[in-house]
Amino acid sequence: MAAKTPTFSESSQALEEIVERFRSESLPLEEALTLFKEGVGHIKVCQTQLNEARGKVEELVKTLQEDGESVTRPFEV
Repeated sequence: MAAKTPTFSESSQALEEIVERFRSESLPLEEALTLFKEGVGHIKVCQTQLNEARGKVEELVKTLQEDGESVTRPFEV
């Protein structure tokens, strides 16, 4: 059974906890590498979900433009 992909909020919170551990603890190299790898995974989850959200916003803006609504500029992160 495949592992459930964490939500953006879950990954963001996990990243905050990892950063706090790096700031507050003197970690052994192996543990630091493990945490770093975990953090990279959470960053990828966040990037993927932000890109998906951007695509949805761009599609909504495009729909508004096609409907003749006034749109000043597309959403950019």
